[in-house]
Amino acid sequence: MEELIKALTEGESRIVALVPEIDGLEGAGVTTVAAAACADPRVVKRFPNGVAWLSVGADRPEMLTDQMVDRALEVNGESDSDTDWLEAVATGRLMDGGEWPGPPGDGLLVLDGVRDPHLPLGALVIADHVSVLVTARSARVLPDDIPVIALPVPRWPLLERLSGELGVRPAQEPDLNDPRSRAAAVREVLSAGLAGLKLPGSVARLTELGVFADEANIPAGLVRLLWKRTAELEPLDCELTLTGLSALGVLSRAPDREVVMIPDVIRGHLRAELAAAGSGEVHRALMEAVVEAPHTAFSAEDARYFLFYLPDHAAQAGDEVSDIVCDGAWLARKLNRFGIAAVEQDLMRAGTPLAERLRRTLAQSMTVLERPELVAPPLPTLAATLACRLYGIPETADEVKMLLSRLGAAWLECLWAPPDLPHPALRRVMGRAEPLSGVAISPDGSWLATAGGNGRVRIWNLDGSVEATLSGHDDDVNDVAIAPDGTWLATAGDDETVRLWDDDGTERAVLHGHEGAVRRVVIAPDGSWLVSCAADLRAWSADGTLLWQVDMTVMSDSRPVIGADSSWVAFVDEERESVLVWTREGSLRAELAGGEDGAHDVAAHPVRDLLIAEHWDGWMRLWSPDGVPLGAIEPDGFIFGALTAAPDGSMVAGEGSGSDVLLRALEPVTDSRLTGHSMPPSDVAFSPDGTWLASVSDDATVRLWDAGGGLPEPDEHLRREPVRLLAVAGDGSVLVTAAYRGLTFRDTEGRALRSVHDEERIDAVAISADGSALAAVNAEDGLLWLLDRDGGIRHRVRLSEPGTALALAPDGSWAAVATENDLGFWEADGRLRTEVPVAGAEYLAMAPDGSWLAAARSDHVLLFDARGRRLGPALDAGEEITGLVVSPRGDWVAATTGQGAILRWDPEGRLLAELEAAAAASHLAVGPFGSWLATVCFDDAVRVWDVQAGECIAAIHLEAGLYACAWTPGGTRLYVAGWAGLHGFALRLPHQS
Repeated sequence: MEELIKALTEGESRIVALVPEIDGLEGAGVTTVAAAACADPRVVKRFPNGVAWLSVGADRPEMLTDQMVDRALEVNGESDSDTDWLEAVATGRLMDGGEWPGPPGDGLLVLDGVRDPHLPLGALVIADHVSVLVTARSARVLPDDIPVIALPVPRWPLLERLSGELGVRPAQEPDLNDPRSRAAAVREVLSAGLAGLKLPGSVARLTELGVFADEANIPAGLVRLLWKRTAELEPLDCELTLTGLSALGVLSRAPDREVVMIPDVIRGHLRAELAAAGSGEVHRALMEAVVEAPHTAFSAEDARYFLFYLPDHAAQAGDEVSDIVCDGAWLARKLNRFGIAAVEQDLMRAGTPLAERLRRTLAQSMTVLERPELVAPPLPTLAATLACRLYGIPETADEVKMLLSRLGAAWLECLWAPPDLPHPALRRVMGRAEPLSGVAISPDGSWLATAGGNGRVRIWNLDGSVEATLSGHDDDVNDVAIAPDGTWLATAGDDETVRLWDDDGTERAVLHGHEGAVRRVVIAPDGSWLVSCAADLRAWSADGTLLWQVDMTVMSDSRPVIGADSSWVAFVDEERESVLVWTREGSLRAELAGGEDGAHDVAAHPVRDLLIAEHWDGWMRLWSPDGVPLGAIEPDGFIFGALTAAPDGSMVAGEGSGSDVLLRALEPVTDSRLTGHSMPPSDVAFSPDGTWLASVSDDATVRLWDAGGGLPEPDEHLRREPVRLLAVAGDGSVLVTAAYRGLTFRDTEGRALRSVHDEERIDAVAISADGSALAAVNAEDGLLWLLDRDGGIRHRVRLSEPGTALALAPDGSWAAVATENDLGFWEADGRLRTEVPVAGAEYLAMAPDGSWLAAARSDHVLLFDARGRRLGPALDAGEEITGLVVSPRGDWVAATTGQGAILRWDPEGRLLAELEAAAAASHLAVGPFGSWLATVCFDDAVRVWDVQAGECIAAIHLEAGLYACAWTPGGTRLYVAGWAGLHGFALRLPHQS
């Protein structure tokens, strides 16, 4: 114990571990020693903020994150710290460089009895700010750099206590280093000792505890429910039974939680005994007890357990698992607590067609449904988002909506099919870690690797979980390749190195020599050599020995390719735009595909000895590696980038224009667009069997797609097209939107009625309260258009500079236009009323009676009357303003900032309220009577704020980037414009439930 006390009080590490000297030995007394050390006066003095204890035991790490963070905050000295941080740790975002919300505290957190192969999520982050003591039965669950103190174990305390209490010794003393010998000794003592107790009721109750999942501690509340069902025990009788069993040493009660903890060797015996007697009846009893118990009977520990494990018990009881796991309310609650991976396991177990539809839908929306909500109530937000994503499965969506009604919270309901629903070919989306620039799929197709920012290479399982993170590069990683046998990887980075890794993440070699960032790396099909490119191209042996180099630059965004027989490498020379073919020995074999319509990308056919080149004229041409043309594929309007061939050569994939992935089958030629990335794809890879492909992008997501022939196109419903600008008339009669060119008039359901000025760029649009007048700015040509109700141009005004913002008086009598250096006030007939020298105003908002105007530039708001005269002081936001509105009664002005605040001032300049929105908004709109503010945020969420309460009352997460929002006059609808199209929502309030 002295060694432990010294490590805690004098050691340099903020995290210390205590384990038994015999690896894997449970019940070795480490908890007892840790408790004694924490009570020592020297430790008490070292940690004046106190010691917080968390019994971990058999529980999975994801079940304990909130409790771990709560206890850490208790002893950090920041007990009222922002709970946003708790959510950040819970979702893993602090694992990638986040910060603790307060200074380090002189407190100690004990994580007792860690059994999982990994420390609980966030433990290492917490250790930077609160000292942590971990007790575990094996050092193998701990990172290598943690100081570990080994507790000598001359005798096994667990066996000694059982033998003493039950009066039985094993016939042969166990070999404590042999797990099987230990288990046999415990079984022998329990079998003889429990039979000799002559307490059949207590033994039966103990055996029934074998029904609970091995990977979890047993909630005491569920024990009481079970024993009430099986033996009609009242709560007091249950407590007496638990106390008696605890005295025998077969179980213990956690000192800090309402859970029963049983050593694994004892649980194994109980499970075997229960199985021999038939466990289905006990599973059935537990199911019935849970289903019939009132909601108030469950503690947080009870709810956490049965939310995770109830499907397992249902299956063991012979019930239809699908009846539970396909229920919308169940999906929402389990998603909220455990994430998509846990729900997918349930749905795969159910195995019904509905379960598979739900599983695929959730997998397609992983990054939306697992995005943390740090402002609005989390469960209603996730449920509203889930109902939105389940729009195509209305029965389940309705069940989620029923849950929302019961929760008694406000929520946003989709009024029509969301335009950002995924492409039907999408299998799964995962990620949002960092921008991604490269992807490779393992030879057996069971995992993939991505290259991305912050020097990270991630190894992903196909369920979206991260298996490992490879850290070694000192800057962004640009590309990754996997050897044909899957045993090693190569990565290329901005730190001018190529690094080779074993498949377990061990760095095996660092290859130096490139000058400048290494953009691409490719491993030969036979695994014997590889090439990498920066300003030059280098060939290396598999052990990292430089073979040869050429001082030619590979075309930007292209990559070298190696032939199917590994005898040659080809790349597009950036200067000549021709394809150069080099032998593996480093001699030039051929130059091809140059000329007026030179090549910009090339792929190697994976089976035949030929190249596929993409040319600037749109043609794909086939070449032998000796430069002989072998055929051509006529363009069909698609231009590919980062060309990749399927394993059998039957199709190619690549980056398309915008954010699409393009897929082309070659015989016959058919093209498909895979839409979903919000930024251009940076790399594409086919699976080994060619049935699916993976793409990555700077949007920080990995997307897995079906690659089969005849891929379906997305449902091109009437609202699926980019919408940047949005204006709604004050009487709700007119809805006008704009993308980049033209104006579209829509009905109240968002359906397009007509479009005007399709050839003209529109950069701002405004509409009068009665819809009789419109105004639009064409910044490209420096024009202000004053329009009639139908979009006809009444007056065209030439501006001195391109317009940056626009506002129109409610009666349409005048308009304000901000340019780079001025703020112009224009009459409805196109005459200039006045011009004020205001530089850089980006947002304008009109008073409801048209008598004054608010203009935001940089970090402050200026007020002007209708003649351009300044009113009152500047309203200082202190940060860059990103949105501006005036209340319907003109009694306040509100602005959003780039740091995630919403500020409200009265017209005299007094600050009325400042709301910490956490996520910065790109636009905001004020609802009828000034009761609500709606914001569309840079994290692709829509949020609604109760102005008087100063609280965010509802939110919904979307997949697409958002630009603008507007309420209908009665507040019954909220329209949101985004790059995927027009969204429509209704705000459902609790009294409407």
